[in-house]
Order: sequence, then C-alpha cells, then structure tokens
Amino acid sequence: MDIDKDLTVIEIRIRLLRNIKGITQSELAKALNVSQALVNSWENGYAEISLKQLVRLAYFYKVPIDYILGLTTKFDRNIYNFKSDLDLKYLGNNLRIIRKIEGLTQEEMANIIHTERSSISYYESGKMSISSSVFKDICNNFGYSADWCCGNTDNCLRRNKKVKLKDSEIKQFIDI
Repeated sequence: MDIDKDLTVIEIRIRLLRNIKGITQSELAKALNVSQALVNSWENGYAEISLKQLVRLAYFYKVPIDYILGLTTKFDRNIYNFKSDLDLKYLGNNLRIIRKIEGLTQEEMANIIHTERSSISYYESGKMSISSSVFKDICNNFGYSADWCCGNTDNCLRRNKKVKLKDSEIKQFIDI
C-alpha cells in the first residue's frame, strides 16, 4: 500500500477495522448507507467522517468510538451498549456536564478547542452536530470518554493522558 500523506488515527482505524472484518469498501458503504467513494475518502484522509457516521461505524463493528478516535487502544465490550444513531440532545447535555465539571464558561471552552462560543451553545442545546475532529479535541483535552458522551456506556470513563497510535499498529495497517 502506498501512503502518500499522513493519515490520522481515525483514518487508519477505519481501514484497519474493515480489513479485519474482511469486507470491501462497497460492503461497508452499503451497511452505513453511504457511497463507496465516501468510505474511500475517509480511509485516505480526503474527507472527515461525521460524528453521526462515526457512531454508526462503532455500532457496526461493536467497538468503542474512543477506539476509532484513537483515544484508547484497549476496551471491554461488556461495558458498552452500542447505539446505532446519534442523539444530539443527549450528547449536548453531556458536553454541558463536561464544561460545568471543568468550571468553564462557553467562551472559555470555545477558546480551548478553537471554535466559537455560539458553536458551544448550539452543541449543548442539541441544535447542531459537532464535527468528529472537534469532538475528539473535547474528549482529548478534558479526558472524557466519547462513548460516554454519546451514550454507548453509562460509565464515565476518564483518561489521564492522551493516547497515541503505537508504531506496531501503524506497521500492521501498512502491511494489510
């Protein structure tokens, strides 16, 4: 496989999971009700996967959103109740909880994740979906589980440090 750009953990894991399951891009596209070209774009870093599709992908593979985002490398499937769809109001409420626990105003949180205060307000009210990259930034910066935020687990899993993709996983991906 010729990799001509730096791929993110998300892009690597989308392809890795598909290859482990032994399905084609077309088969994954059909399961997610998207085009094969879009799956190809996700895997090659030409398009960012939406949070809605990320939730569906985690549901399809029965793996945590945290794993796909690169926020964890190990997980116990028994603590997850994978959701097939994204509930923006549920997500927004949990984003508000994170902000309040951290003692931040919407403006302060927006500054930390490099967005507008109005966007934080829309996310928290469930009126606007958050991009998967901004969502990852929130989970990464504050150490909260993406799966807890989306309702895939009742356990509010926390991390003390950022998780990086291991060289062995990158090599495994390249060898597929």
